[in-house]
Amino acid sequence: SALHEPKFEQLYSKFETFNPIQTQLFHVLYHTDAPVLLGAPTGSGKTIVAEIALLRMKKRYPKGKCVYIAPLKSLARERLKEWRKRLASPPLNWKVLELSGDTRHDTRAMNQADVLVCTPEKWDLITRGWRGTSADNDLNPANNKKKFIDLVRLLVIDEIHLLGEERGAVLEAIVSRTRFIARFVKEEMRRKAQSKDALGANELLADEGSTGQHELTRIVGLSTALANPYDLGDWMGIDTKGHGVAAKRGLYNFRPSVRPIPMEVHIQGFPGREYCPRMATMNKPCYAAINEHSPNQPVIIFVASRRQTRLTALDLISYAAGDENPRAFLGCSDDYVESVASTINDQSLRHTLTFGIGLHHAGISSHDRETVETMFLNGDIQVLVATATLAWGVNLP
Repeated sequence: SALHEPKFEQLYSKFETFNPIQTQLFHVLYHTDAPVLLGAPTGSGKTIVAEIALLRMKKRYPKGKCVYIAPLKSLARERLKEWRKRLASPPLNWKVLELSGDTRHDTRAMNQADVLVCTPEKWDLITRGWRGTSADNDLNPANNKKKFIDLVRLLVIDEIHLLGEERGAVLEAIVSRTRFIARFVKEEMRRKAQSKDALGANELLADEGSTGQHELTRIVGLSTALANPYDLGDWMGIDTKGHGVAAKRGLYNFRPSVRPIPMEVHIQGFPGREYCPRMATMNKPCYAAINEHSPNQPVIIFVASRRQTRLTALDLISYAAGDENPRAFLGCSDDYVESVASTINDQSLRHTLTFGIGLHHAGISSHDRETVETMFLNGDIQVLVATATLAWGVNLP
């Protein structure tokens, strides 16, 4: 009932209440246009936070567009799949489009889209040639193809803490360019209003009334807990240095200890400077840790490379065989797992699956990846050996 919109409320009909983090952010997200930076542990419901900001934007600007930036193609594809199921179906019927290196869409499709799910590089490429919408630039056909950029009213950046990584420069360019475009478009609308253009005046009044001192395109950054939230918030347009009521509005940084599901952490060190020998020494303690801490519960093991997923899985199989129980990690019948394994393309994965261990990395096909995820979710296999791709937001409990 807090959304005051029956169509929106149907999205969360299965929810009795939002969780504590979502509840704290709700007023800022749904009743203001302030930029928001949220640092919170994994599993805190940050995707719902992005959705609430999207609902606010569509309520204020029915023709406005949302751009959702995901750091990996796999995450963009997952968000696309989820939002097409929820947002592109009745009662909302919004058009959700994926923009990545694997997709090509014409200008008409992008103009009609309500939500664009992108990788950082793709959105950087699209916005790089933007030149405004003044009369001089309207003569340029290439620029006319990018007019939909002017309608972007919400930019959501997931995993914004990757700003400090190798691809951080692209995120930096996206945010800086978005703020520049928003100011330019707002100034252009003000100029139209002053020239007594009725349509421009009405649009400007609607925008001014809702955004107030805020920029036309709202930026929402989602991250894990941050060490320097004030620096990042200031760069995004949040007032971090003021002392009034509105100071620091939109800045939320929760400690890792506020996880919805408490986590018990055990740390073990390993000597050795060389990568391969050090990784090899970790496998046996890893097998012992599974037997001690999670003998019957699902286990995810993160390793640093695709090759290491195979090596770790094979070592776990050999250790289980040494205990005279090679299929200790298998949670289904031999006949069933053999039938599933026969559909797998990757030879190493086909072998490890029959022992209840799955592999998950960007090098295996989407069919193989979905099969492994499904078996892991259903409890057919107990152990999943994965690269960091899985850690960046792929929805596995």
